[in-house]
Amino acid sequence: MIVNNKAKSITISSSNSGQRLDNFLISQIKNVPKSHVYKLIRTGQVRINSSRSKPSTKLNIDDVVRIPPYKANENIKPKISKELINKTISNIIYEDEDIMVFNKPSAVAVHSGTNIGYGLIDIIRLVKTECERIDLLHRLDKDTSGCIIITKKLSSLRFFQTQLKDNILQKKYICLVDGLWDNALKRDEINLLRNSKSSKSITEFKVLKKYKNSTLLEVKIVTGRYHQIRKHCSLLGHAIIGDIRYGNKDINRLYKKNGLSRIFLHSSSISFIERKSEKLNKIECSLPIELMKYLENHK
Repeated sequence: MIVNNKAKSITISSSNSGQRLDNFLISQIKNVPKSHVYKLIRTGQVRINSSRSKPSTKLNIDDVVRIPPYKANENIKPKISKELINKTISNIIYEDEDIMVFNKPSAVAVHSGTNIGYGLIDIIRLVKTECERIDLLHRLDKDTSGCIIITKKLSSLRFFQTQLKDNILQKKYICLVDGLWDNALKRDEINLLRNSKSSKSITEFKVLKKYKNSTLLEVKIVTGRYHQIRKHCSLLGHAIIGDIRYGNKDINRLYKKNGLSRIFLHSSSISFIERKSEKLNKIECSLPIELMKYLENHK
C-alpha cells in the first residue's frame, strides 16, 4: 500500500547537530529507496533554512530542514516481543553514561534492512528512551557474534569515533580458518576493493592453535574496512570456515556436516579509553556455546 506523506519542517536539536543532511534524511524518510532521497536533495526539494543544500552539508542547532511531500510503502512494523526485549537487555555486558557494550549473538542483525523488520539498534532504541540518541559506533555482520558498542548521545558518538579513527579503540576477533597458518605471518597490509575504490587495509594475526587442516586465530584490525577480516583471510588463502561469501563452498559444506552451522568469526574483545575517567577499559566476550562445543570435538 502506498502512503502519501505531507511536507514537514524539522528544527535541528543538539542530537542531530553536525550530522550530514543525507544521513539525517535517510533516518527521517522511511520506506523509500536511498536514490529517491538523493533525488529530493539534488532537485532542491529539500531545503535548509529555505536554501538548497548538498547531501554533505552539516546540520547545525536550530537549522530548519524542510522535507517535501513524498510517497512511500506503508510501514508495517513487526511486533517485538517482551521476551526478545528482555533477552536483548540481558546481553548488555557493560554500560556507563556514554556507551553500552552488547554481546551480540550470531544471526542477529544490528539494524533493519531488506526482509529484516528490526535489528539490535531498533530494540535498544525502544527500551532506552531516556537516552539522548542511540547510535551504532561500528557494525558487525549479522552472522558474526561478539562485542559491539552502542553510544547513548551524540557527544559520546563523536568521542569514540575519534578513538576509532586514531586506532585507540581496539577490536580483536577469534576465527577458525582453512589450512595451516604460517606462524611468521603476524601482520599484513593489503589493498581491498569496494565499489571500485581501493583502500589500504592492515590486519594483525596471532596463531592460537593449529588443527589437522585448520587454524584458530586471534585477529586485530588496525584499519576498519568493509568485511576486512573475511576478505583479508580469503585473499591470503585461508578463508574463514563457514564464510558463504568469501569461503569455499565444498569446505563449508564439510564443516556443516560436522556440526558448524555458522561462520566461525567472533568479536572477542574491545578496548577503549573511558570518556569520564580517561582510563583504559577492556571488555571481553567469551566464545559462544555453539563455537566452544564445536572446538571440543574438532581435530
